[in-house]
Amino acid sequence: MKRLRVRRMPELITPTTSPRTRHAAVPSLETLASESQRRERQIGALHDLWLAIPFAEPSRLYRMLTERVISAMEGHTCSLLLRTRGTDVLRLTASVGLSSDVDESVTLLVGERIAGRVAANRQPILVQKDPNAHPALKKQGEGTIEARPEVESAMCAPLLDLSGEAIGVLCVSRHAPAIPFRDGDLRMFSLFAAQLGAVIAQRQNAEDLTRAAQEQARSAHLASLGQLAAMVAHELRNPLSSIKGAAQFLLQENQERDDTLKDFLNIVVEEADSLGNLTTELLEFARPTPPMRTEGDLGKLVRDEAAFLKEELARMGAVTLDIQTPRTPMPCLIDPVQIGGAIRNLLLNAAQAISTVGNSRIDGRITVRLSHSDDFLELFIEDNGPGLPDSIKDRLFEPFFTTRAKGTGLGLAQVKRTVELHNGDVTAENTGDGGARFVLRLPHL
Repeated sequence: MKRLRVRRMPELITPTTSPRTRHAAVPSLETLASESQRRERQIGALHDLWLAIPFAEPSRLYRMLTERVISAMEGHTCSLLLRTRGTDVLRLTASVGLSSDVDESVTLLVGERIAGRVAANRQPILVQKDPNAHPALKKQGEGTIEARPEVESAMCAPLLDLSGEAIGVLCVSRHAPAIPFRDGDLRMFSLFAAQLGAVIAQRQNAEDLTRAAQEQARSAHLASLGQLAAMVAHELRNPLSSIKGAAQFLLQENQERDDTLKDFLNIVVEEADSLGNLTTELLEFARPTPPMRTEGDLGKLVRDEAAFLKEELARMGAVTLDIQTPRTPMPCLIDPVQIGGAIRNLLLNAAQAISTVGNSRIDGRITVRLSHSDDFLELFIEDNGPGLPDSIKDRLFEPFFTTRAKGTGLGLAQVKRTVELHNGDVTAENTGDGGARFVLRLPHL
C-alpha cells in the first residue's frame, strides 16, 4: 500500500508585539471616523473660502480667512501678516483670538521672530512648545525666540506670489492644554496659505495693471492740458504786454492828475501783471525744466526759504513760524531752485489755509519739521487751519483744481511734479488737532 504523504502548511509568522500593543497601534473605528469628519470640515472650509474669494472685499476676505482657519484647524488664535510692498515690513492685517493691545501693535521685519523667519525661509513650519528647538528657527547668528508658555503648538506658513517671494505669513496656534498639531494638520494648513497667497498676488497684479492704466491715462490727459496751456499762454503774452505797456504810458503822461483815470490805469497794470504771472505758471507747467541737481543741505534750504517768506507769511495770518530742523547737515541731491520753489509753495499754501478761518484767528501757526528715515529725508509742513475736507483730499494735486476764488490750481500740481522729478513724493493728510499736514519726501545721500 502506498503511504499517504501529508503536505505541511506554511507556518504563520507570529507577531512579536503583544495583543495589547497591537490593539493600541491600530486606530479605533471611532478615532478614524472622527479624523475623517475633521478632514471633511477642513476641506469644506477651504472650498467655501474659494467660492467666496471673487466676491469678497480684501478686508472682509482676510477676516473670513482667519475665522475659517481657526475653526477648521481647531485653533485658539490665528493671525495674518502681510508684507508692505517694496519693504521687509510685516504688518498684522487680520486676526482672531489676539488681545486688542497685541492686535493693534504687531509689526515686525522679515527675519524677526517666528513669522519673520518663515517669511525669510519661505517654508511652512510646525512648532511644538519651544520654537528654538525647531531646526528652521535655530540658526547661528540669529537671536533666540521667546517661547510663550500658553502656546502648546503652532503652525506658520508663508504666502507666496508667482515668483516665489513671500508676500505675507499665516499663523495659527493652540493653547495648553490641547492636542498638538500634527504633520497632517500642517499639510492642510499649507493649502489655506497657498490659496490665499495666490489670491493676494493675483489681486496685487490686477491693482498694478489698473494703476498703470490710470497713470497712463493721467499722463495723456496732462499732456493734452499742457499743450493747451502752452498755446493759451503763448497767445496771451503779447496782448498782455501791449495792454500793460499802454497803461504804463498813459500813467506816465498823466502823472500830475489825481482822479479815477489814474486809479483805473493802476488797476490795469496790476491785473496785467497778475495775468502775466498766470501765463508764466502755465508755461512752466506745460514745459517742465529738467532739474539741475547738485549736492545740498535740505535743512539749510528750508531755513533760508522760511526766513525769506517770514514777513509775508505773517501778513497772511501765520503769526508763528516754528522751524524744527537739525543743525547737522541733511545732504541730498536736488535742484535748489526747484525744491526751494516747492517749499515756498507749501508754506504759502499753509498760510492761505490759516487765512480762510477768518479775522478772529490770532494764533495762526505753521510748524516745519525735517527728519530722516532709512532712505528718505522727510519734510513736514503743518498748519492749524481748517484741515482738508474728505471731498477734496484726492484731488489736491490735480492741475487746475482749486477751492480758492483766485488761483490757477497749478501750485500743488507743480510741487508734485517737481518732487517726482527728484525721485520723491508728496502727500497730504489731516493732523490730529484739525489742521493739515503736507509731507515731502526726497532721497538722501
